[in-house]
Amino acid sequence: MKSPEETKAILVPIDFTEITQNSINHAIELAKLFKKPIQLLHIVSKGIFESESKVEIEEEEALAKLSNLAEDIFERSGIEATSMVRRGNIFDAIGEVAKELPATVAVMGTHGVHGIQRIVGSNAIRVIYSAGDVPFFVVQQRPVPETGYKKVVLPFSFTVESRQKLAWAIHLNKIFNCKFHLLIESEEDEFISQKIKNNQVFAEKYLKEHDCNYEISYAPAKTPFYKDIIHHSVSINADLILLMTKEESNWTEYFSGPEEQNVIANEAQIPVFCINPVDNMQILGSAMFQ
Repeated sequence: MKSPEETKAILVPIDFTEITQNSINHAIELAKLFKKPIQLLHIVSKGIFESESKVEIEEEEALAKLSNLAEDIFERSGIEATSMVRRGNIFDAIGEVAKELPATVAVMGTHGVHGIQRIVGSNAIRVIYSAGDVPFFVVQQRPVPETGYKKVVLPFSFTVESRQKLAWAIHLNKIFNCKFHLLIESEEDEFISQKIKNNQVFAEKYLKEHDCNYEISYAPAKTPFYKDIIHHSVSINADLILLMTKEESNWTEYFSGPEEQNVIANEAQIPVFCINPVDNMQILGSAMFQ
């Protein structure tokens, strides 16, 4: 995991749909908070039957549109923005660029999970998996909160990977000056329940050591945890959900809806800060391995 100081820009994949402007609005806010420029990116895919000249024209048109957006960003906010067009498919190319920069965070719009948009929305989780340790800030149409990202929901379960969110939580607290709302998963199995308690104790100690403001709530038993996350986030009018993704799922699961995809495309349209689990957890010290 890279610290924000080791990164170069806020990456914003642009598809020129109706979600584009809101993605840019959130990117501007993050660029101000992280004190980074913005890198706009559009992916052009060459179909089997498309001529080279047609693809080149598409690239030129996309670059012109991106340049206009970059100028508008600077005029509105004073944030420097640059443009990039890359050939490939969105599942791989966005993640490749995110790692190459490397990006501080990638701000990506998604369209929810209704009807055909379920397939479109599922692209989000595939792209996130491809970006390695670069986090993704996934937005829908919900605007930037007027007071900033102050209420951050932090779901906690029994997994060791769940602790990895804490490293980014500390970074976000420094940037956002936020309050964390820990939601602890309920589990009837005694062994797993004890693991959850151990993680909770670890989280509370770690957050206290880093002067983080937090409160704890417990998810009700016998309901899917992802539903509890969404319900709790809505109940407190959260500004952001901090989500640790699971290891890459089988392709068919993108259509049946893995839990993280349901959170990312939540109907309340609360932005979701997504982090992929990494093998090296030394950033939190040896206690991570308890």
